[in-house]
Formats: sequence, C-alpha cells, structure tokens
Amino acid sequence: MAIKIPKNAKGYTYIQAEAPSGLIQGGDSWFDTILEYGRVYDDINQKWKVIIDGKGYGYILSIYNGSSLSSVERIQFSFDSGTPSLVGNLTSTKTAISTCNSSQYGYCMGGWVSAAQTSSVDRFSFPFNSGVANTAGNLSNSVNSGNGCNSSNHGFSFGNSDGGSAYSQMDRITFPFDSGTGDYIGNLTATNAYSPAVVNSSTHGYVMGGYNGVNLSTVDRIQFPNNSGNATHIGNLSKTKYGGYGCNSSNYGFSIGGYTSSYFTDIERILFPFDSGTASNVGNLSFSSTYHSACNSSTQGYSLGGYLYVPTYFSYITKFSFPFDSGTSINVGNMSTNGGQCKGLDTTDFNGLFD
Repeated sequence: MAIKIPKNAKGYTYIQAEAPSGLIQGGDSWFDTILEYGRVYDDINQKWKVIIDGKGYGYILSIYNGSSLSSVERIQFSFDSGTPSLVGNLTSTKTAISTCNSSQYGYCMGGWVSAAQTSSVDRFSFPFNSGVANTAGNLSNSVNSGNGCNSSNHGFSFGNSDGGSAYSQMDRITFPFDSGTGDYIGNLTATNAYSPAVVNSSTHGYVMGGYNGVNLSTVDRIQFPNNSGNATHIGNLSKTKYGGYGCNSSNYGFSIGGYTSSYFTDIERILFPFDSGTASNVGNLSFSSTYHSACNSSTQGYSLGGYLYVPTYFSYITKFSFPFDSGTSINVGNMSTNGGQCKGLDTTDFNGLFD
C-alpha cells in the first residue's frame, strides 16, 4: 500500500517508516512516517538527529487507583480532545515507578510490585502500539517513588524510597539498556529525598523539591554524562513541595503541582541553563493535584491524572503551550480511568536536536 506523504515531508532524501541504511551521507534527511519526525544524518556521530518534532507520542504508565495497573496508555501530539489509547502493558502491575526514554525506547524503573519494591527495569520500543514491555535489567537497588530524566546516551533515576527509608542515590543506565544493572553514580544534596520533580535540558538534569521528613524546595543539578559525583544545589523552587512532576521544552523546565500541607495548582518554571536563583511561578493547573504524571511535545506540556485527598483520583488531561509564562492549563481530555502515582514519558527528542 502506498504511503500517504504528509505536506511537511516534502524535500526529504528519504520518506519511509524504517531508518535508512546503506550509503548514507552527512546532511541526508529522513522523514519518519511512523512518528512523523524529520531527521538529518550526522556523519560525525553516525546517527539521525531530530530536526522537526512532528506528531509524536506521550505515554502514561503504571496508573494507581486503589490498586496497581500494568497498562500503558498513549496520546498522539498534539492531543486536544478525547481519551488515550490503551496500547499495551508493563511486565507486571506496579506503581510509584520512575521513567526515562532514549530516542528509541521508553523505560520504566523500579516501583512497587506485589507490596514490595523492585529494582527491575522494563523497556518498550517506539512507537509502542501493542504487546508487553520487556524486562531489560535492574537498578542498583530495589526502590520506589523516584523520578527520572535522560540525556542522549543515558537514563537517570533520582530520589527513591525503599518503603521504609528514603535514598538520595542517583542511578544511571546506558542506552540502549537491555541487560545488566544500572550504575550508582552519586547522591542528591538533600539526604534521603524522594518524590521530586525532574526535568532535563540537553546538557543537565534538574531535581526539584522532594521529601525527606520535611518538604524540600531545593533544585539540584547534574551535568551530563555524570559518570560519578554528587549533584549540586543551585537554587530553589518558590515553595517547599513533593509529589509534583516535571516536563520541559528546549529552553525551560517546569515543576507542576505537588503537596506540602495543601495540594498545589502551581506551575513553576526555570530557564536553562539554570544555575542560581528561584524558580518563577508562571501559572496554574486547572485543578489542584499531586502524584500525577507529565509529558511534553516540542510545543506543549501535558499533566495527566493525579489525586486530591485520597481516594479522590482524577482522570484529567490538561495542557499548556510553551514558553508558558502566565495563565492556566486547559482541560483537553481524560485518561481511561481515574488514577494517580502514574508516570509519563514521550518520544520528543530534544537531546537529539541539540547534541
């Protein structure tokens, strides 16, 4: 069957679903008809780099609504109405995971499985349309309630708990991670902190807020590739909070929602490369929430699910447009079920664009 060529695919060297092979030269361009991304070939690093973020996908993993689910739901950007598609499952029912992604794979790290924390790392290939994720390896410890981010070559898990104690540890996996054990590479500045919001630029990872017996406002930073060494405290959020979630554009990182003694609607923003000061409160979610998930396209950030005074779980999907400096997120749809403690990831490859 002939491929229907989108209007924005004109002028590419290759227009096809699979990555071109053979005699590829630097500067050759490929339009990925599956993800609707434009890519250009970097012959020095021998890889395809994203030059246009087309539709792409966001994934919602590990929804919890009183019981854990193994479902993986998917939205296609730019999502502005409806309900995500149920596209597959993780290897088991789990919750309180952390996530990261390379340009080819989505990763689910740690979490609660059968009332016990796990070190397992699940992996699925983009675009994940159906089936069950594969077990790809393990973190250095069995943990839950962390959050993750990624550089071009590595995925990171930050600020976990083992169910009784919290950890300040940072773990790293190397892409394409398909076996073995992640590396323990250092610690956050706040001892035993978990449930932070995490974002990344193309050069740094940022860990915002969290909880270690008290609510934290700290913003810690690591510089990629960060083979070893501790994070650096470079600034603060405008409030102490934990249980928020992060997403990012190419220029900004966003901390969304969270909890201290009340549930917040706040959306805070840092400007990359953030190295001092206090995050700016730039707007609000359309509802108060914590323990929701988030993902982003190249132009918009999305908040998905969450809860308020358990057992009040939400299915709301709201979005805001970058560079978002004021206003309130817009309700654009609902998950297939109410739920919180879920995590998001996406196929948007800012790192491939700016390496």
